[in-house]
Amino acid sequence: MNTMPMNDELLRQALKQDWQDHTKKPEGVAERLWTRLSSPMGESDLVELAALASHVFGEHLGDWQNGIRYLEQLGHEHPHASLACCSRVKRQQAVLVKAQDSTVRLDSFDEQDQFYITALALPAITLQRSAQEGEEIFTEAIQLMVALDSRAQRRLFGVVTANLVCDLLERSTLSGGERNFLVTLAEKSYGIWSQEGDESDREKAGFRLVQCYQKCRMPENYGSGRYARFLFIEP
Repeated sequence: MNTMPMNDELLRQALKQDWQDHTKKPEGVAERLWTRLSSPMGESDLVELAALASHVFGEHLGDWQNGIRYLEQLGHEHPHASLACCSRVKRQQAVLVKAQDSTVRLDSFDEQDQFYITALALPAITLQRSAQEGEEIFTEAIQLMVALDSRAQRRLFGVVTANLVCDLLERSTLSGGERNFLVTLAEKSYGIWSQEGDESDREKAGFRLVQCYQKCRMPENYGSGRYARFLFIEP
């Protein structure tokens, strides 16, 4: 495994490649992340690395413990980072802590950070744990969002819910609970983008909502919709 330190430009290129690869190769990206821990980097790159790690270890792998350990070590490897930067790295770590145990309280964070952590934990909990737990966190995030009454927070939640809808739509089968939650997510996301988005946002949100309605009307044993041709070679 290559552990040679990178300069800032090489690191940025590597991070860009990791973001491109992480959906199809999350295990490989996770392995590469460990090689970047002690690389010299600016604070914006440090925060981006933390966000990528939280996303890969959480949503894609459900590997809470290694993700938390990674972010702890990332902080230790960069002791001279500013307080603001360290706080953002710790916020990414808290996303994994919340995803690992959705009952964890976030009293040490302010309301904005509580919302961010809860909203970002929602996809990981839904995809890696259960739709039931996801619904509970969804409700918690909405309560925080309403209390903040911030356009930026609503748009963030619009992004989170839209991406989660797409993830669930890609699954070949969904349980009854997942189907119900999928519609709830899509309707909420559509409502947010109808108010906060531009014409393109609204069009995409509407299309996702139609896809969800169609998906949830699909018979559970539908599969691809095709019949096995080899069973019908001759009448």
